[in-house]
Amino acid sequence: MNHASDTQPRDVAVLLNAVPHPAADASEPFVVANERQVAVAYRIDETEFERFGPFAEGDDPFCAVVFSEAAFHQFGPPNDDDLDAHPLAQHGLRRYCAHEIENSSLVLDTWGQASAADGWRHFVLTFQDNTYECVAADCTLVGIYGNGDIARREAFSLCG
Repeated sequence: MNHASDTQPRDVAVLLNAVPHPAADASEPFVVANERQVAVAYRIDETEFERFGPFAEGDDPFCAVVFSEAAFHQFGPPNDDDLDAHPLAQHGLRRYCAHEIENSSLVLDTWGQASAADGWRHFVLTFQDNTYECVAADCTLVGIYGNGDIARREAFSLCG
């Protein structure tokens, strides 16, 4: 019997348009988690200001993103210089972007064929100094804030 994953290419990195791209200098994203969800706050790239603004003069825009019903998350290497060594680099993974990995090997190999039907999705955010991966039901932009302190407080309140 053929499964959808048998006929579709594995590990296709697709950009998430509803989530801002991290700034190239977003070297210290803030990650907070509980048993149900994970929130990540990070500085957004200037190219995203028009799409997610307007911003007041002097703002340093950050966003908070929440991953609902997270089953797995990992924050660590590679950094932007070594991103080409990531197994997903040859499948469309790009620097300073938010991605969903369609037909993810991580999800299928860890949770099995029923995982897609169960709603598990694989997300990857790439930053200057590290990469963040999460398997969750969804990835949602919670908000855009004028600075990192506000975004971190919002992220913490979501998982606190």
